[in-house]
Amino acid sequence: MPLSVNQQILDAVSTVYSTELGLPEDWTDHQRADFIAAEADKIAWMVRAEASTIGDRLIAELGRRSGGTILRLEVRTELMAAARVQAFDSVLSTELYELIADDTCDL
Repeated sequence: MPLSVNQQILDAVSTVYSTELGLPEDWTDHQRADFIAAEADKIAWMVRAEASTIGDRLIAELGRRSGGTILRLEVRTELMAAARVQAFDSVLSTELYELIADDTCDL
């Protein structure tokens, strides 16, 4: 069974902070877990918002290209799924993975 998007985000945040970025050494395990969960929740919210924006744009563009006809539910569903993938990749890149590059540049 594939992992949910939220679990994938939580795993990515946990991995990046535990292997690349680190957290303050004086934090307790509970503080670390709370921080990671909060970051994952923030990123998950951003992915949902971005997916909605991208999906709406894709649907509007395809609707215009098809002469303004109303798109079938299956097409709309496929476009929204593609938007979720695009948003997931985009938000994780800008909100998480770019932090690694920024952190290594500070050395």
